Amino acid sequence: MKVAISSSGQTLEAPTHSQFGRCDYFVIVDAETNTSTAVKNVSAAAATGAGTAAAQELLAAGVEAVVSGQIGPNAYDTLHAAGIAIYLAPPGISCRQALDRLTAGSLSEMRVQRF
Repeated sequence: MKVAISSSGQTLEAPTHSQFGRCDYFVIVDAETNTSTAVKNVSAAAATGAGTAAAQELLAAGVEAVVSGQIGPNAYDTLHAAGIAIYLAPPGISCRQALDRLTAGSLSEMRVQRF
């Protein structure tokens, strides 16, 4: 499984970022090979649509789950429609801690109800 974590840096030791579309990097972890790579979020500086553009990039990278702080409704809808699981990262933890918590099943999956 490939997991993308919103990050302020390029390694698993970097802190998670509180905003999906505006994060500096996504640390993508391949659980099968136990490797990680950092992908710069080129959409972070966009005036509008940063979250949706970032979601499209992660879909193209083949991720199956996302761990992040806040995710806007359009980015959420894009990821959710593609079947990507979205988990909430508590503030103040590293990407590695977020990954460990995901693996342990202790992160909450985001669910948005539309009325």
